[in-house]
Amino acid sequence: MNDSNVAERLKSYIEFKGLSYAQFADTCKIPRPSLSQLLTGRNKKINDIMVGQIHNAFPDLSILWLLFGEGPMENSASENSESGVDAGAGFSDGLFAYPSNDNFSGGKRNFPTGARDENEILKENGLRGGINGSQISDAEEEKLRNMIKELRGRIDEMKKNPRKAVQITVYYDDSTFETFFPRT
Repeated sequence: MNDSNVAERLKSYIEFKGLSYAQFADTCKIPRPSLSQLLTGRNKKINDIMVGQIHNAFPDLSILWLLFGEGPMENSASENSESGVDAGAGFSDGLFAYPSNDNFSGGKRNFPTGARDENEILKENGLRGGINGSQISDAEEEKLRNMIKELRGRIDEMKKNPRKAVQITVYYDDSTFETFFPRT
């Protein structure tokens, strides 16, 4: 990632919005000197906290575009629906789609209910009753049933001990890295 390009893209976005640098910094709750140092090149790195503050203040700004110059400058509502994320299902920040809080309760994930038996799964995938007139062997069918049973066991274990991400670290090809933490 070329950080001077990040500064140039940020300048372009600020000008596009018709804001002064001071107005932008105040809106993002970024100290004015920090923004100035980034935009002038004195500070070469943009940190995850600053990216988060910019995103909170301007959710329409594509973080993917800001950091890497990829895609359009602004996220649109239609992009969220094209990515399979509707307004009730969560949101997307241009990099990731996040589920709505309706899918979580007390920090534990609600897993889908209505388990299907192995015959339904095999039939749904064209493996039971044949596909185009072909059949699977009894040995293959038994192997698939065992795989389904094993996966169900793993799912049950995950239900008992749900996990959540506590940090994401991105390593860049210039031997730098950034660590991102979930919002609390």
